[in-house]
Amino acid sequence: MTDPAIIPRRTWRTVLVLAAAALVLVMALAYAGRRIIAREALTGWLRSQGVESQVAFSTFGPGGFTGTLRIGPAAHPDLTAQVAEVRYGLTGWWAGKPFGATVTSIRLASPVIHGRWKAGRLSLGELDPLIETLRKRPPRPDTRQPAITIENARLRLDTDYGPLLARAAARLDDGRLLRLDATFAPTELKGADRAVRLGPGELHLVTAGDQVVSALEVSVRDLTLGQIAARDATLRLTARTAYPDLKRKRGDGGLTQTLKVQARQVSYGATRMQDASLQASFTGQSAGWIDTLSVTGDGAATLGAARAELAGAQVRALRVAADVKGLNWTRRGGDRVAAGLAARIAAEALTRDKLALTRLAGDLRGSAVLAAKGGDLALAGAVSTHGDWSGLGPASDKDAPEIAALKRAARSFGAATQGLSLTARDGGLTLALTAPLVVRPAAGGQAVLRALGRAPLYARGGGALDLKVDGGGLPQLDLAVDRYRLTPGGLTAQTRLSAVTGVGPVRDGHVTAQGELRLTGGALAFTASGCAPVSGRLELGTNDVEAVAGELCPTAAPLFTLAHGDWRIRAAARGLSAKVPFLQAALSAGAGGLDLGTTNGRLAGTLDLAAGELADTSPDRRFHPVRATATARVAGEVWRAQIAAADPAGHALGRGDLTHDGATGAGALTFDTGTLVFAEGGLQPAALSPRAALVGAPAVGQARFHGEVAWTKTGSASGGVLDIPGLDFRSPAGQVTGLAGQVVFTSLAPLTAAPGQHLTARRIDALAGLTEAEVTFGIAAEAVNVSALDLALGGGQVRLEPFSLPFAGGQTWKGAITFTNVQLSDLVEASPFAARMDLTAKASGTIPFLVTPDGVRVSGGTLHAVGPGRLSIRRDALSAVAADGAVAAGPLGDKTPPPTTDTFTDFAYQAMENLAFQSLDAQINSLPKGRLGVLFHIKGENAPPTHQEIWLTPQEVLTRSFLKKKLPLPSGTKVDLTLDSSLNLDQLLGDFAEYQKLRGSDPVQPPTGTTPK
Repeated sequence: MTDPAIIPRRTWRTVLVLAAAALVLVMALAYAGRRIIAREALTGWLRSQGVESQVAFSTFGPGGFTGTLRIGPAAHPDLTAQVAEVRYGLTGWWAGKPFGATVTSIRLASPVIHGRWKAGRLSLGELDPLIETLRKRPPRPDTRQPAITIENARLRLDTDYGPLLARAAARLDDGRLLRLDATFAPTELKGADRAVRLGPGELHLVTAGDQVVSALEVSVRDLTLGQIAARDATLRLTARTAYPDLKRKRGDGGLTQTLKVQARQVSYGATRMQDASLQASFTGQSAGWIDTLSVTGDGAATLGAARAELAGAQVRALRVAADVKGLNWTRRGGDRVAAGLAARIAAEALTRDKLALTRLAGDLRGSAVLAAKGGDLALAGAVSTHGDWSGLGPASDKDAPEIAALKRAARSFGAATQGLSLTARDGGLTLALTAPLVVRPAAGGQAVLRALGRAPLYARGGGALDLKVDGGGLPQLDLAVDRYRLTPGGLTAQTRLSAVTGVGPVRDGHVTAQGELRLTGGALAFTASGCAPVSGRLELGTNDVEAVAGELCPTAAPLFTLAHGDWRIRAAARGLSAKVPFLQAALSAGAGGLDLGTTNGRLAGTLDLAAGELADTSPDRRFHPVRATATARVAGEVWRAQIAAADPAGHALGRGDLTHDGATGAGALTFDTGTLVFAEGGLQPAALSPRAALVGAPAVGQARFHGEVAWTKTGSASGGVLDIPGLDFRSPAGQVTGLAGQVVFTSLAPLTAAPGQHLTARRIDALAGLTEAEVTFGIAAEAVNVSALDLALGGGQVRLEPFSLPFAGGQTWKGAITFTNVQLSDLVEASPFAARMDLTAKASGTIPFLVTPDGVRVSGGTLHAVGPGRLSIRRDALSAVAADGAVAAGPLGDKTPPPTTDTFTDFAYQAMENLAFQSLDAQINSLPKGRLGVLFHIKGENAPPTHQEIWLTPQEVLTRSFLKKKLPLPSGTKVDLTLDSSLNLDQLLGDFAEYQKLRGSDPVQPPTGTTPK
């Protein structure tokens, strides 16, 4: 019999043995199927996370497993690994920890990762939910993270622009990246406004202590990103940064970076650089995390380009070096970078159109701020350069001195300023001058560019400035550009200018104008907004046209253009005036048009004078002002003009042709009045010339003048011919009939004619009828030099001895009148003596005279009868009879009271009333107060019309009573008479002149006390 207590013990033993055997069997079975169990467990867990996967273990043991791994669809997996090796250690109660495993290392060999970057988001496909789960379950702080090694990984990242391919190897330990080495395959990315073609690239990161050293090298074969483009570029970036504290989310520590970029071509909009390079370095500190990062420190950068195109300018050997001080970059509240800057700019050459600058240098200092909403750059300092502008062409001997100086100055100059201010904000770049920009040509002179008020020199594509140019023979220019704007290839500007310069034949030209200045492709055009006052002179060798003035007014074309070394002026002209000294003429009130310029350096163009007044400027005027029109053309150095003249009433006065050769300085003006027809109520000679004042109206007849003025560099000559076929007119001496002849002038300025000029007149109705008038004369020294003046009068001849008659009024001149066998009866009848005396006698003699501003004066004049004659003087013309037989005649025109007579006095009066003389002599002299005294000495006998005798009684004789009665003077009584008479000659000539003037002729002798005009 068995003990019951023993049975339970055996049962439990048996159970334990069976249990142990079963456990061993189970464990043996589990170990045998460990790969399948692990695979199912892992894939089941991944399925529970929504991840499709496949795992195949090649080894599986208590210390780890090795196998292959795929995550994601079989057709398009997100992650595959040919070798996935995981090492772990078991934990349990023996370690005082719950039963489990701790992964100590992970190695992925030749993994392939496929990611996507779409719409700015990174996705790893089926790995995304797993990553999100793991992110929610961060590792325990007291648990060491496994060492991870990735070998020969292949990465593919699909983007909106194309795929990115890379190979990488990495090592991590306890969550720290120890090393990363990656190479990038060439690829091409394209988008709507961007495209990049990348060459191979490399990225290397190494962690050393708490620092990460990184190096990135990327080659860019082509890049287009909006306005940014690059070609054949290489970027190398090295950096030493603090290793980020992922647990505390901090990146505090030192920061050192070096950037090197080289590109065969880089462009931003219209800015392009060839063979460009950038070297930059930075040393500082970083703090914070990604969204709170701040960086401070100092840096330096150097930008260079073998060639560049900046704002349309071609730049060679550009170099910009900048020092950055106190940089502060913060991300809190939005990215913002602020720093102090010191920039040094240099370029070997800059060219734009015709402008070439060399040795450009700038030293600018200031600050810069960049933020998400915009930036702010402010620099100021000094800049300098040397330049050459060929837009005006080379200087030539044909240029005006100012234009030649301007061309020479433009070909070599230096420019510098100590006060250039540069600011850049959201509105763009702004340039300003705080000190003048001085341009000094090598040939002399200077141009000073200043700010105009407070306006910037440049902002938003335009600006304002003030420019003054002087010295060195340059044009004197004062230019205010109120507003300008850059345009493709040039600029437009609203300007106000005042200039003193020369252009073409113009010298000392002064112009004041305002309007629009346009510069395009090296060509300059100025369009005036209104009429521009101008003045100057025209240089024609020794025969300049001086005091040229007027206004040039705008037309449909620009007023002034300058292109390729050639200039052109096109304008309407008004208010023109000028003086022509060598012609002794002046133009006023001129109006017309101007189109003048140069073509390949040769002067060409036209000048049209539609209206103008031409006046004589000689000391003694030759002609009255006339209306003039002209058309002038110039080709090269040769000027040709056609001129027409008319009087103020519109009567044509003739035409002229002008030529001038600027090369030789020679020229000529020929003119021809044609046949001028003078008629009463029409054209009159006195209306043409002050020197025709003696030709009083009405003048009837014809005349013609043709002449020439010629000049060279050494002087001028002139001449002309006046033809008078026949002319009747009223002169100061009376009506002239049949004036005819020809006058040949050997000079017109001054007016000169050789001696021997000859004019005749059939009749002159003066005090007596003068016929067969002939005058021989010459003109010189501003006077008519008469060598002979002969007239027929009273059967005899009157001759004026040679004399000179000055053109200028108020001059003193002298002469003498010679009478030969002149019958005096007609002369007395036409004289003021006619009412008081009769004289029949032929006389000869000479009367010298002197014409002064105070009147005509006679001294030593004599007349004598050349035969017997008769004289009858009314007794009321006589004032007294002297005892010696002298008789005084009363003043002509005075009221003489009847004389008190006795017998002998009565005999004297009777003798004067009926005197037949055998001799008559007269002495003629001027008396004070403009009176003319005539002292006659006459010998003859009483010859009354009827025979007279005296019959006396003896008683009358003895008592002498006959003396108390009137007795007839016996016929034949001998008479020896002295007659003293005077007349007011000044008054007489004045009255006669006034009478002739009223009849149509200007006075020959002015009233006493006046000065001729």
